[in-house]
Amino acid sequence: MLVAVISFDTAVVDSLWKVAKMWRAGTNVERVDSARNAIISIGGDAVRYVILKYLPEDDHLQTRAIRDICLKVPDTCAPAVRKVLLLKDTIAQKNALYVAAEVSMPSLEPVLLHLLKRKKDKRWISRILRALYRSGTKGVCRTVPKYANHPYEYVRMRALMLVGKYGCTSQKPMLWKGLNDPYFMVRDAAREGLVRLGFTTDEVMEHTEDVRRIEIFKLLSEKCPDEEILFKLKPANPFERYWYGRIRCE
Repeated sequence: MLVAVISFDTAVVDSLWKVAKMWRAGTNVERVDSARNAIISIGGDAVRYVILKYLPEDDHLQTRAIRDICLKVPDTCAPAVRKVLLLKDTIAQKNALYVAAEVSMPSLEPVLLHLLKRKKDKRWISRILRALYRSGTKGVCRTVPKYANHPYEYVRMRALMLVGKYGCTSQKPMLWKGLNDPYFMVRDAAREGLVRLGFTTDEVMEHTEDVRRIEIFKLLSEKCPDEEILFKLKPANPFERYWYGRIRCE
């Protein structure tokens, strides 16, 4: 267990935590919110004490409660979440990754990238990439190419989501390639990334031979770069005609 230097009454905080960690529903809402706000009002040391003491425990209710507190004071939480990420305990790391994936704390990016280099298991890699989506910066653009061809579909999906989220324009070829992925979730991530980064009619025409045409039509139905594309591409079957009919070019 990690414990910070104490500058407050831990008994008071522990007592408040018994209520703060409860399921926030029904008649509990007001009590739980009051207890969580009271912990925050005691100060940053109290918030970090709660994280260091309780986040490593195998209790999802507590993890969710810490998530909710951190949503209110992310900068206060980040240093303590970082310490939990560096613990050797897998439950602690998993819980900290959950919080990092739910609350934007960009200062965690260095430790997340450090963990990414060390973890080999596909599920751990996927968790870390998910955390980087919320708590990363544009610095992740240098890392994502390594995971573009990973055998686990969730890793490929999250890598492509990072390309779109952080505007990794140099990695745009990953997105076009992702439109051919056998898993729809990866194709959806690739399409979302291209919509975010933007693309031209010339780019579309360049990839009509190496990308499934139905995926081209789906892409254009979300963001059409130029009306002239409608005269260059024609649907060849009912599925393509459906998506072609949803294209709206300005």
